[in-house]
Amino acid sequence: MKLFETMRLENNEIKRLQLHKERINHSCHALGIDFDERQWNDAITHILENYPNQLKRLKLMFDKEGNLTFEVAELPDKQYFTARLVKLDNAVNDKYLIHKTTQRNHLQHDHSTDLILLYDDKGKVLEFDIGNIMVEEDNQCYTPEYEQDFLRGTMRRALLEEGSLEIKNYDVATFVRKLKNNEIKVFLLNSLREVADVEIYL
Repeated sequence: MKLFETMRLENNEIKRLQLHKERINHSCHALGIDFDERQWNDAITHILENYPNQLKRLKLMFDKEGNLTFEVAELPDKQYFTARLVKLDNAVNDKYLIHKTTQRNHLQHDHSTDLILLYDDKGKVLEFDIGNIMVEEDNQCYTPEYEQDFLRGTMRRALLEEGSLEIKNYDVATFVRKLKNNEIKVFLLNSLREVADVEIYL
């Protein structure tokens, strides 16, 4: 198992870098992995020096021994996704829900849609397999309350901190009804895509 962060490099800046660092540092401590700040800073410096004026997808990973590796790849220009609703398996260990690890079996799917949108056995809409959900309703944007039940993304956190996103839970029945009545719009939030349109297949 590894902990990882995926980040957006754009025009000599790694977007939301401090939030990514805080999240992986917190997860390392929670899971008993040594967070080596020198390794992290060296990797960031190397990336910024060697990939100037580019748009890239970065992935930095800590293994169980605290060793850091990273990958730099192209970031495809995709800003529209399809998704379907899937009930979360109750047997998933909480640590795999709230920390970004390579143990992601609960997020596997057949890709009949680009994404899956998870909800729990109480009907609470949670998150997509690659990011958080944002629901626009009556000219206001909402995201679910964090109750140790999904991964808190850095894009979600940034929007909450700037006041452009508010907390509101949706149960799946209400969510589906409002979708069918065209009362809400749905978006994917993640640090790579930032904000992307999502069409939910019902």
